[in-house]
Parts: sequence; structure tokens; C-alpha cells
Amino acid sequence: MKEIVVLGCGFAGVAACKYLIRKLNGNANITLIDKNSYHLFTPSLYEVATSEEPKKNITIPFSEIFGTKVRFVKGNVSLIDYENNLIRFDNSLNYSYDYLIVALGSVSSDFNIEGLKEHSLPLKWLEDGVKIRKEIESAYHKKVHQGKEINIVVGGGGFSGTELSAELINYKNRLSKHHKTSFDLIKITIIQGSSCLLKELDENVSKLAQKRLEKNGVKIILDSHIKKVSKDFIETDTGNKYSYDVFIWTGGVKASEVLEKSGFKVNGRGQVLVNEYMQVLNFKNVFAVGDIAEYGDPLTNKAVPGVAEVAQGEGRAAARNVLRSIKNKDLKAYKYEHTGYIVPLKGKFAVAQLSFVKTAGFLGWVLQQVIFLVYLLEILPFKKALMRWNKFEMYLIYPVK
Repeated sequence: MKEIVVLGCGFAGVAACKYLIRKLNGNANITLIDKNSYHLFTPSLYEVATSEEPKKNITIPFSEIFGTKVRFVKGNVSLIDYENNLIRFDNSLNYSYDYLIVALGSVSSDFNIEGLKEHSLPLKWLEDGVKIRKEIESAYHKKVHQGKEINIVVGGGGFSGTELSAELINYKNRLSKHHKTSFDLIKITIIQGSSCLLKELDENVSKLAQKRLEKNGVKIILDSHIKKVSKDFIETDTGNKYSYDVFIWTGGVKASEVLEKSGFKVNGRGQVLVNEYMQVLNFKNVFAVGDIAEYGDPLTNKAVPGVAEVAQGEGRAAARNVLRSIKNKDLKAYKYEHTGYIVPLKGKFAVAQLSFVKTAGFLGWVLQQVIFLVYLLEILPFKKALMRWNKFEMYLIYPVK
């Protein structure tokens, strides 16, 4: 019996496991290894960072997704011993494989900026969201009740930074209303290195997002790269300094360090190069997908975006080729597909730049909810998907006034 091991269970790992379950005919075992026992819906992490929303609302237990069809092993992977086909854990335990799909994802990158790692709060994992909320609440109670301002600075104006800032507006308003304090005492600032927010999107979409945030009191600083962070100040390459009480870093990520530590050849972002079958180069039985893999769009030769839709496609392609390898069939190339982007911007408002439509406002928000529901229906039984979607998006029934 062949042993198929999937390392990590973000969007790519879930897609790989679901495909294997559907197509496997009992001639292999599937083992999932992850440090958590749940799938984290990362696009909604900002909900945890800015509200009292129960953490379980964005965590989906593997048992709900896979039932008993996947063996789950909880642990921190320290090394991949590819010469002996072994996964090594921090606690010295080993796990063997015949085929390996690496979907360990990415971690926050500080780009070696002085003081950034020590003084910033990343937003990558569930614990990060909880810590951000606690830091904001702590700063609020220390200063705002004394009539002093608090400054929340978001480093990075990409998707994570823009979406988080939009949600911080709602959080600021809730805090101010609940404690009957001035809205103006909480300042939100985005520091962005490029000349616009959301640089991957159309210029009009970027301007719309900037206008909406600025209208709600967010200060946006463009063309400024953070070069140093101290306990009280952020310094940019323009020579300006900005004081802060809470500094949230969303400015970039790098691949998990496991592959590099294991001796695989990686690029500057820690990603391993894969071929059109999602195989790690020079390794027939090791595949890499999602943020940890460097895959270029054959049409543009540019790296594909690190978004959920792409990760899912790569995960399914790798799983398909693992099964084809077991059956000694020719592998099938991964076909890159990317529908586009949706960016929520406070309340029932989102901008959507998709292959079939471009829109902004309530319709964009509705599209976002539909896409979320479709994803849940893909990974969960019908009833559980509807119940979780309804619970998570409760304001569909009870609108925010």
C-alpha cells in the first residue's frame, strides 16, 4: 500500500486531500500532517483582529472536512529527509512516505528591516489576529479614556493591509460608541511602498479603495518604504518618522523555511521551483503547491499570484499527478486559472475585479458572500456548509446599522 503524505492544510492542502479522497480507489493511504487540527480560513483573519467574533468561526476542523478518510498527524515538521523518504518532527519522531505533497504555505517576512520583527504584529495565523485585537484594546483603555489619541499603523497597502484597515474603521466606531468616546481619538494610517494601494488591480479600483478609506478617516502614505522600527517610531526611506501605539505588518511573506533547511534549492523568497506537473525539480515523488512553490504562468512567464483559487488549482493538479504516478500513467500539466480579486472595504461594500465582471459596492459584497459559500460547499457536506456560512455571515440576516 502506497503512503501519500500531505504537509500543511491551507487552501492547497485541503484541495489536494479532497481530490485524493474522491479519486483514490483503495490503493494508497492518505496522511495529513499539520501543526493545527483545523483548516484556517485566512481571508477572514481580520474578523478576529477587529471583533469579538468567536475564533472557531474561521477554523474548520479537519474531521468535518475529511471524516475518517484521511489520517491526521499533528506536529511541527522540522525537516524533509528526501533521501530516505522521511518526514522529521521537532520531537524526533519520523513519518515515512512514498509520495509527498508539500503545502506548508508562507510566513510573515520582515525583509531584514531593522526592528520590524521585534516591534510589529503580523497577521498570518489565528493567534496573530487575537493578539492584534488585545493590543488595540489595551492601547485604547490606556490612552483614550484619558482623552489621548492612539495611533494604529498598518505597514503595507496590499490586499491584507487594505482589507484590515477597512475593518479597523468599523472596530474603531464600535469601540467609540460603546465607550462613548470621540471617534477622532483613534487614528489609522497605512504606509505603502508603491504609488498606490492594491497595485495588482486596475488604477480605478485602487483609487476607489483609497477614496473610500480616506473618506472614513484613514491616512494613506504612499511611495514610502519602512526602513527602521523602534519602540515608538516608524522611519521611512523618505526621512519621515511616524509614532504608533499598535503597528501591524502586512507588507510581505516568504515561504516556510522547511524546504530550504531540508536542502531543497529555493529562490529569494524561500520558494522551491516546480515543473508544469507541480513536481519539485529533480524529485519525481515530491510535489509542492501554494505559497511554497514558484510556478510561472506559461503565457506571461510571471509568477502566479498567491491567492486561494490558484493554491486550490495547484493542490488538485499535484494530487492528480500523484495518482497518475502510482498507476504509471503520463502526468498532466497544471492549467493555471485565476478568476480575479474581490476586496471588502467596510460594511456591505466590496470591489470586484473578476474575469466576468467588474463592480463595486453592494453587488461586490454579494459576490464575495457567494464565493465564500461555494468554497464551503466544496469542502463540507451541504448542511454543514450552509450552517457555517450562515453563522459566519450573520449580518446577512441581521444587517449592521
